[in-house]
Amino acid sequence: MYKDFAQFVFFIKLILFFNFYDIMLYYNNSHGQNEVNQVKKKTLVPLITFLLGICLISLIVYKTDTHEKEQRHITAQLNVATYGEQIKNEITNGIEITDTLKQILISEDGEIRQFETIAGNLMSDSIESVQLAPNGVVTDIYPANEKEAGKIDLIHDKDRGKISCYARDNHTIITQGPFKLKQGGYGIAVRNPIYLKDKNGHEYFWGFTIVILRVPDIFSDSISALSNFGYEYKISKTDAPWSDTYKVVYQSDGQINRPVSYTFTIGDENWKFEVTPKSGWRNATLLIIIIGIFLTISLLY
Repeated sequence: MYKDFAQFVFFIKLILFFNFYDIMLYYNNSHGQNEVNQVKKKTLVPLITFLLGICLISLIVYKTDTHEKEQRHITAQLNVATYGEQIKNEITNGIEITDTLKQILISEDGEIRQFETIAGNLMSDSIESVQLAPNGVVTDIYPANEKEAGKIDLIHDKDRGKISCYARDNHTIITQGPFKLKQGGYGIAVRNPIYLKDKNGHEYFWGFTIVILRVPDIFSDSISALSNFGYEYKISKTDAPWSDTYKVVYQSDGQINRPVSYTFTIGDENWKFEVTPKSGWRNATLLIIIIGIFLTISLLY
């Protein structure tokens, strides 16, 4: 704000200096009192009037521009917070599938009978698949697909092992992705570690309940609304619970300039949602109209 004001003041001083210089030069080259009077009457007064008009235009443009940027930032902050929380809830709703399976496993002593029927009832358009991984090895997948890779040992897999062990050892849900799905599109894997108790009451690691969320389907309502409101957006998450590096989950096609952001946490991972107006932070149309009106008035008078 201070930098913009200083630039504005410098601009006004520059205008005043050059116009004053032109006036004095013209004055010094004039001969006789009559000519001086004519300059004052026909040139000097209109020129000063025009100069003051330029100063007034500059002040109004500066104030209008500052106000418009503040209002756009306030509106963007409200939107990013509202839809950021909605995106979090949409992802959480998908994660709740793993909690439902967890409760069944606890009540059924580590078994899920009729897995396909139960998983089928939990499916939605934004869910790619529901999986079970006892002891960290994927054994059940719904819907079954012949393109799906064989049973994966999550604990010892080179790409999934470290983060899966983190979830197991820290009793926390983890998300991994986005990654390209073999069936097409992109997805995020949610793995929920399950712990049961043996006959002696000792807790042990049963395995994972897993859901694969489709991207961007899981938060399509929120990003569609933001796009209609005229915003570019970007959703990103930390690459791993122990990392500060963010990885883009999904973003719009346009450029993100000086965005406002909203952060939230899922498990031990941080998510960040950023938005910026497609037309930028300035209302260029309004500024052009104001400048045009005042220049017209100044030239007429």
